[in-house]
Amino acid sequence: MTHSLHRRAGIAAIAVALLASAVMPVAADSAANAAVPAETAKRLVSTFVVASDMTEWTLSFTGVLAAREEVAVGAPFQEQRIASVDVEVGDRVEAGQILVRLDTAMRDNQLRESEGRLARANAALAQQQAKAAQALAALQRATPLKQSGALSTQAFADRASTEAVERQGVALAQAEVDQAVAQLTESRRLVERNVIVAPVAGVVSERNANAGALTGADPLIRLIRDCEVELAAEIPERELPRLAVGQAASVSLPGRDGKIPGKVRLISPKIDRETRLGVARIAFETDTALFPGAFARAAVVVAKREAIVIADSALVYGGKDKTAVFVVENGKVDLRPVQTGMRDNGRLEIRAGLKEGDVVVAKAGASLRDGDVVATTDIGAKTGSVRP
Repeated sequence: MTHSLHRRAGIAAIAVALLASAVMPVAADSAANAAVPAETAKRLVSTFVVASDMTEWTLSFTGVLAAREEVAVGAPFQEQRIASVDVEVGDRVEAGQILVRLDTAMRDNQLRESEGRLARANAALAQQQAKAAQALAALQRATPLKQSGALSTQAFADRASTEAVERQGVALAQAEVDQAVAQLTESRRLVERNVIVAPVAGVVSERNANAGALTGADPLIRLIRDCEVELAAEIPERELPRLAVGQAASVSLPGRDGKIPGKVRLISPKIDRETRLGVARIAFETDTALFPGAFARAAVVVAKREAIVIADSALVYGGKDKTAVFVVENGKVDLRPVQTGMRDNGRLEIRAGLKEGDVVVAKAGASLRDGDVVATTDIGAKTGSVRP
C-alpha cells in the first residue's frame, strides 16, 4: 500500500513538472506580446525647430503696361485739310516741336484781308485827324473875331459844332483802327494755329493724321507724356487693403531677364461694382523699351519685419477661429494655442504662442491628441521667411 502511494505521488510530480514546462513558454510569449504595444504606442511624427527671421510678405498680381499720362493732340479747326504730318509712331518729340501742318490758304487770305482793313482804317484815321485839325484851327481863328464883334454868335457856334463833330470822327476812326488791329491779331493767331505743335515732351503712341485728309473731332496725335509707362493691374477687393502707396515692387516682363524695380504709385479709391476689382498702378524707371499693352507680373512687398513663420499644415483649427499647434516636450505633445498674423503661399506668421527653439509637429494629424507620447524626426524645415 505504501509502495502504491509513493508511485502515485511520483506520477503526480511528473505531471506537474510537465504542465509547468508547458505553461512557462505561453506566459513568456504573453509577456512579450504585451510589451510590443507599449513600444508601438509612441507615434513617429515629423517636427521642425521654430526660428525667427527677417520676413517679407509679398502680393503678386498681373496687369498690362499703360501710359502714365497720354496727351491727345487735336486740330484747332474742323473740316480743314491736312498739309503734312511731320512725325511717326514711336518718335520722341520735345515740347513745341511741329507735329502736323494744316493747309493755310484760307487763313492766309483772311490774314491779307485783315491787313488791308487795317491799312484802310489807318488812312481813314489820318484823314479824319486832318479834318479835325482844320476844324480846330478855324475855331481858334474865330474866337478873337467873335470877341471883337466881327463874327456873329451863330457863325461862331457853327464852327464850334463842326470842330466837335470832326473830333468825334477822329474817335470813331480810331475805334475802326483798333478793331482792325484786333482782327489782324486774330488772323495771325489762326495762321499760327495751322501749325500744330507738341504741348509736352514725350513719345508718339498713335497717329491718326494723314496728308490730304480733313480734320475732325478726333485727336490727330497721341503722346505718352515724358515717355512714362507703368503697370496697371486689377486687384481683388480682399487684397486691396494690403497695398499702400510707396511700397516696393518688382516687375517681370515676358521674354526679358531680370526684374524691374518700382513702387506703388496710385491705388484707385473705387472698386468696380460688378467685378469687385480695384486698380493699382506701379511706377518704375528703366532704360528698357516698354510697350503699352504688354503683359507683366508684379510682386509687391506688403510687409517686412522679424517674425516666426510656419506652414499651414502644422495648425490645428478649433471653434470660433481658434488655432493651435502641437509642441513636443519631454516626449509628449502639448496642444498650444497661437495667435496668427500675415498669410502667404500656404505659410503664416505666428505672432504669439511660440518662441524660438520650440519643437513643433510639422503635420498635425486628426488622430493626434494632447498628451500623446511620440517619437520625433526632424525634417529641418526652414521657418521665419515666406520668400522662396
